[in-house]
Amino acid sequence: MTERPTILLITSSGGVLLDLLALRPWWEAHDRRWVAVPAADTEARLAGESVEWVPEIEPGRWGQLGVATACATRRLGLRRPDVVISAGTGVAVPWFLAARMLGIPRLWLETLNLVGEPGRAARWCARLASRVLVQRPELMRDRRRAVLLGELY
Repeated sequence: MTERPTILLITSSGGVLLDLLALRPWWEAHDRRWVAVPAADTEARLAGESVEWVPEIEPGRWGQLGVATACATRRLGLRRPDVVISAGTGVAVPWFLAARMLGIPRLWLETLNLVGEPGRAARWCARLASRVLVQRPELMRDRRRAVLLGELY
């Protein structure tokens, strides 16, 4: 009997969480864990899931990145997932850095509501990603390693 793949989903609150929840038909068939920023919506929507609560890394406070990456590397080494996926914010950056160092595939999900230039965390994670999942065809030409997923909701 083969083990089911393990997915690590990384989220903050708001649209990032909604994007990852829209992938439920995919991830609910697998073993999964979450890394999430505590907020009213994440706590309510992830009730019953295996969640590690972590603080958000705020823009302009990237000094936290080294410590957070070391923690993420330790945790990924203890319970190595088959894939890491996120749709945004600073909380994803140390996990993507650690996953890349450990050779774990990384999926970056571009949010549908992106209208201008992506933020710093989004740019970093997209560069660190093994694949970038986009929801609009026009994003295919500007994103390296892009795969068109289509609109999630």
